[in-house]
Amino acid sequence: MSALAFSNLAVEFNHSVLFSNLSASLSAGITALAGVNGIGKSVLLKVLSGDILATQGQVQRPARLYRVDQLQMVTGPRIADALGVAELFECFQRIGQGCARGDDLDKVADHWHEPALWRSILEQAGLYKPLDTRTESLSGGERVRLALCAAFIRKDAFLLLDEPGNHLDIDGKQWLKQCLQAHAGGVLMVSHDPELLSLATQILELNQHGLTVHGSYPVWQMWQQLQEQALARRIHGLEKQTRQLVREHQDNLRKSTRRRQQGEKLRREGSQGKLLLDAKADQAQRSLAREQVRHKQQEESLQSSRQQLSVQRELLTIQRLPFPPVQRGQQVVFTLCGVELPFSKAGRRVNWTVRQGERWRLSGRNGSGKSSLLKLLAGLLPLRNGECRRCSGAVYLDQHLSMLDPAASAVSNLMRLVPGRSETDWRTWLGSLRLAADKALLPVAALSGGERLKVAVLALAGGEEAPELLLLDEPDNHLDADSRQLLANSLATYQGALVLVSHQQSFVDAVTVHHEFSL
Repeated sequence: MSALAFSNLAVEFNHSVLFSNLSASLSAGITALAGVNGIGKSVLLKVLSGDILATQGQVQRPARLYRVDQLQMVTGPRIADALGVAELFECFQRIGQGCARGDDLDKVADHWHEPALWRSILEQAGLYKPLDTRTESLSGGERVRLALCAAFIRKDAFLLLDEPGNHLDIDGKQWLKQCLQAHAGGVLMVSHDPELLSLATQILELNQHGLTVHGSYPVWQMWQQLQEQALARRIHGLEKQTRQLVREHQDNLRKSTRRRQQGEKLRREGSQGKLLLDAKADQAQRSLAREQVRHKQQEESLQSSRQQLSVQRELLTIQRLPFPPVQRGQQVVFTLCGVELPFSKAGRRVNWTVRQGERWRLSGRNGSGKSSLLKLLAGLLPLRNGECRRCSGAVYLDQHLSMLDPAASAVSNLMRLVPGRSETDWRTWLGSLRLAADKALLPVAALSGGERLKVAVLALAGGEEAPELLLLDEPDNHLDADSRQLLANSLATYQGALVLVSHQQSFVDAVTVHHEFSL
């Protein structure tokens, strides 16, 4: 019996079709939804949950659904609110304090076991915090864990999880994997993480052609390799046909030229009658015209095929976005002496020096203060104790890409952040990153997480000079494999000082980071 099914789904925005004719039936278990950034995975989850209405199609929801969004995970001011247990929590609080209201005992009559359940699931997630803790005090990784706790506490619900592994450290990822495997209600998750994809019993791939159902992750990988090999063979065959067509056309032109020259010679010698020569010349002219028409038709057909294959090859080709040179400043980019981090335990001080051109990984568990330290270096948090000397040319890219105005388009954001380049230049550059005309003019809020990251990185790399210091807080989140490779390749060309927070060792290696500072 299916836990969730949909048929002939289509979604259209501003008279542009995002996807159409999507159908699948999902049972309890783990199903992964994969595809490149911007293809519509997050939108599909919102359609399945009922938060967005499909242009056409139907969704059958026999199971209880619960969705966790990748960009707005935690709702409510306290942990109890985020878990969805605020009313019961307050009843238990009043009963424990001896000031219960008239109906408090009736409300908790069948729920006396639940406070222990709440504490247990929070502690398993590494959140050893009271339920009245303010969510604003939690780190990005802790908020992700809390949002996932709110999902897994609903044991009978079919979960729709959008990039659940983002922001989680190694321990958090291990906890997530255990919860996914233990959840009996069923899961459909969007992910680019091979560790999570390997847990899926089936994978749905959303692409420009629709939705394809695959078996396990190794089966999908093999299918992708076969697709790439088939595309390479088709491209090679098309190139061979094009060369053959050119050779044939040149041969026919040479033959036509020889026949014409022979006719002119016979005409000069007078060995054949004028009427016969004129008829032969007319026949040769018609034959040449037919040859030219045939060649043009074949050439247009091959050109159309080349264009179609080039679009497919573009999706497989690694995009590139090199950084401009860095204006060299002082040798020491920043120095921290006895600095006390916000929200840290009393007496914990940080001493750290980074020099020009060095690449550092800032590591630590979720909640250890990594984002706070980056904000302090960027001048966004006040210094409580100690000394902080830093260069003026520092740029901070946070987890929420706050530098972007969500209501403005990608082009408008870029023209605001990096004045001096024309709109045409930005649109051309965005197109090379697969953000073509329609998406380049949409509000940034309508783009996927990976597409927003591309706009932000383009703002960093698109100026005349790169900043002296880049502070990057988990920039590899939300990215498909190709976009993650784009970011790694781009950062590999950056010549300034880099401080990177990332829980993906493969990404850290790709960026060629050689130093580590652990909190």
